[in-house]
Amino acid sequence: MDFERNRMKSIDFLPEVYRQRQELRRNRIWWGIVMLIFSVAIGSTAAAQRYLRRSIQAEIDDLAPQFDEAQKQVHRLAQLQAENRTAGELAGLVTYLEQPWPRTRLLAEVVGPLPEAVGLRELFVTEDEVARPSEEDPSGPRRRNRPSEQQQMAKMSGALSDLETLRRIHDYRRPVIEISGTVADVAILHDYVARLGRSPLVTRAQIKSLESPPTVTLEQPTQFTLRLLFRPSHGQPDYDSLHPASPVRVAQGGTPP
Repeated sequence: MDFERNRMKSIDFLPEVYRQRQELRRNRIWWGIVMLIFSVAIGSTAAAQRYLRRSIQAEIDDLAPQFDEAQKQVHRLAQLQAENRTAGELAGLVTYLEQPWPRTRLLAEVVGPLPEAVGLRELFVTEDEVARPSEEDPSGPRRRNRPSEQQQMAKMSGALSDLETLRRIHDYRRPVIEISGTVADVAILHDYVARLGRSPLVTRAQIKSLESPPTVTLEQPTQFTLRLLFRPSHGQPDYDSLHPASPVRVAQGGTPP
């Protein structure tokens, strides 16, 4: 009896269509649950993005005045840098225009320590050309690829262009004074030359020539010629440090050293 009863329970008298409908209904429920989960996730993500966008926009709005102020300061800084560069170029030009040394100042350096026993006969103020730095081979590749001087000058401001023109003319010239005169005692002349050499403007002071009188006419004074080389003036390169001169011996006789 029990076996028959259990067998009757396991027998399904429902049609296949009914079972398919139940399976479809269960699948639809699961699909609905899945769609609900996805909808909630998408909605939450969209809400989070909208909140984040509003938060970022609020921060941007708060930082906008500071950004505008920073842009104004950057623009002002660029203007100040341009003005400072222009002022520096003008200052360089004005400083360079102060050279060469005033001739009156050079003469003061010569006459100031002059002893009364030294008699001046002639004084010449001239300029010497200094050896310019060696330039690259104009046929080399670097020289060929360089822009011409005219192109470089065209890109410069007026003050800088004028300064470069003046430098090409005056940078490698230095003032020289030659003095001719007489002195009774050569020791006085040597002391005078030593005092000239200690001048902050004089690079080198040397006796160019001495013409001593014959022994039978000692009462006649000794004739001499001095040569003074002066230091570079304002804005000029220190060519003495680039091309140091060899030591010069002070003349002791009547021939140039």
